[in-house]
Order: sequence, then structure tokens, then C-alpha cells
Amino acid sequence: MNLWTRKATMMIVGGVSLILVGMMVSHFHLMILGMLMVSILVMASWISGFPRLVVERELSEENVYKGDDITVTLRIKNPSRRRTQILDIYDNVPHEMKIRRGINLIRANLGPGQSTTLRYTVRCPLRGHYSIGPTSLRYRDVFGLFTDEGVADTRSDVIVFPQVRDIEDALLRSNVPKMYTGATTLRTPGQGTEFYSLREYMPGDSFRSINWKAFARTGDLMVNEKVRDAVTDVHILFDTRDISRIGTVLKNPLEMGAVATASVSNHFIRRRDAVSLTTYGRRMDHLPAEAGDKQQYKILSLLAGVSAGGSMPLQAVTNALIPRMNRGSPVFVISSLEGDGTTLPAIRALSSHGHTVYVLSPNSIDLERLVSRIPRMAYEVLKMERQNRLMSLNGYGANVIDWVPDIDLAQALLQVKKG
Repeated sequence: MNLWTRKATMMIVGGVSLILVGMMVSHFHLMILGMLMVSILVMASWISGFPRLVVERELSEENVYKGDDITVTLRIKNPSRRRTQILDIYDNVPHEMKIRRGINLIRANLGPGQSTTLRYTVRCPLRGHYSIGPTSLRYRDVFGLFTDEGVADTRSDVIVFPQVRDIEDALLRSNVPKMYTGATTLRTPGQGTEFYSLREYMPGDSFRSINWKAFARTGDLMVNEKVRDAVTDVHILFDTRDISRIGTVLKNPLEMGAVATASVSNHFIRRRDAVSLTTYGRRMDHLPAEAGDKQQYKILSLLAGVSAGGSMPLQAVTNALIPRMNRGSPVFVISSLEGDGTTLPAIRALSSHGHTVYVLSPNSIDLERLVSRIPRMAYEVLKMERQNRLMSLNGYGANVIDWVPDIDLAQALLQVKKG
């Protein structure tokens, strides 16, 4: 749809006025001038409008980590036989992303078959699921009389994962990894890679497992049995309740917890352990324990989309999960521990079922001081209450880590208080 500019409006008003005045005073020159102005406007409206364009976008990366850069390449081609004249091309970028190099706006005048390229780099300072696009197009004719706006609805999805910190050295120097040995080999038959024994073929056995050399030697079908590989299950419970938004946009229990969850899961998956993740806030989302890079991708994708909300208590989560957990498997609870009176009984229930519990708690009191002024006396009282809460958890057998915002995750893990 063509939109008239101020110049076109003034031109049509002026032309009609000249025609009317010329008729009133019988001045043909004024009438001819007015008709000429109106005729130019009518002809410009007939030839205005941009032709069909082909817009393609290419991203250097579709899955990135928080703080990484993405290079966007936008190609615009005019496959028609008409010239676009003056065309403004604007590629919409989410406001959470910051343009680091280049610009996402270009002005072009493309002839038939011609194309142009727009390239810029954005930084992703916040985790989440985003879409770059659509591309806005604005046409203006050479006389500046009409504009026409359109949209090329091409969108490119981007997943920004939380940062993954290297915590291996910290875990090796603390007591946290001493529970885990990575993938271990059990001397029992099952799915695995190491040879265990030969046995007779049974209906349902895979033909790939048949030992043809043994068949040639004995005349009986024999199959290879492997040694079953077993891995340690590591369970992570991540608090995403509404209270986890305390602090700044970049520093709050939710963001710190997402980094901790991603780092801890990455560490144990690299050791070939099976890791499960449960987030709880508005509802409980659970990823069953699995090992491998695919599980790490699932965990990072889930963490990229979590937001603060709800008030589900920890005990509701442990009541649902304990029957499904292998007895004795380690459990990481990542929570600020604020506003949840069920924390102590939940930790006690985990410990009574033989689980080794590690509580990694972002210090919400120090995070709140980043955005609001807390009187000195009130701060000391809140700090003492938090210390008492952590000591109570420690008394129930949990290994407690008080994570203050100005300390790196690896340093915090070295300060674990053994239960």
C-alpha cells in the first residue's frame, strides 16, 4: 500500500488549488500548471512500489554461549525486471543482543537481477531463545512522493546457552569428585564393549553378535557376550522460583545457578557419568539421567529457556524424585534457599536414603545489596540467619557451599563445608 509523503500532499493540494483558481479567474496557464502537477503525481503513483525481493539470512552460529558473538549475513536479491529505486533495508535484532560491528540497516537501489549484502556482528549477553528477523523494507520513489513498507518474514532462531566454567581443578582439589569414578566396568554380561564370554545362540540375538569363527570350529551358533558398562548417576536440582530473580539482570541466583548447573553437568558428562537435571519453580521439569554429548545439549537447551517464577517447594520435588533415584547417588541442590521452609526436611530425606547431598547456594543477601540499600544492622541480622540455615543443612549431612557473587564458581567449590 502506497503512503503519501508530505511533499505529495502539498503537491496535490497545490495542483487542485491552481486548477480551481485558474477556473475562477479564467487563467489557463494556472490551470495547465495545476493539471501538470496532478498528472505527475498520478504517474508517480502508477510506477511506485518495490518489486518482489528474495531475502536470505545466514548465521555464523545458531547455538552460542552467553557472551559470544554471531555474524549475520543478509543477502537481498531483485529477481524481477523492475528497479527498486530507493530501498531501505532494516534487519530486526532482539533488544537483548548488542551490535558490535557493522550496522543492520542499508540503503540500496537494485536494478533487475542485482543483489546486495548486509553483514554485521551481534553479541549475546543474555542466555535464552531468540529470533533474528524479520527484515523490514521501506520503498521511496525518486521524487520522494510515495513510500511503501513491507516485511520479508525470514527469521533465524538462536539459542544462547549459559556459560560453562572449567571447574575440574576445583573439584579435584575439593572432596566433591571423590564419590565418582566415571564409567566403571562391572564383571557381569550386558551392553558394553569389552569381551566377556561365549554362549549358545538364542532366538532374538543379533546376528552381529554371532562369533563366526566359533561356528566354523564347532558347527554350533555361538554369540559374543560383552561386559556391561555402568556409570554413576549424578542428580542436579535447580531452583528457578520467583525469588531467584533477586539482584541485577546479569547477577542473580537464577543466572548464577544456570552457570553452576551447566558447569557441573559438563564436568561429569565429560567423565562419562550419567547426569539428570530437574528444575522447579512454576512447575517441575525433569530430564532423566543419561550420558554423552546429546544429554549435555538437552541440559543446555533447557537452561537457556528457564525463567524465574512460581514457588514450588523443594520437598515436593524430592518426594517425587527419591523413588526414582538410585540409592546412594550424589545430588546437587542449586538454590538460594530463601523463602522455602521445606529445605531442611527435603535434605534430611535425601540423606536418609543414602544420597550424598551438595548444596550450592548463591548468596541472595549480597545479591540484593547490588540493587537496593540494606541498613547495616538489618544486613548483619539477615546474614546471621542465613549462616544458621546453612549450618542446619550441614548438620543434616549436606555439604554446603555459600557462593557470594564476587567469587568465581571454581573458588566457591573449594570452600565446601563437609557435613
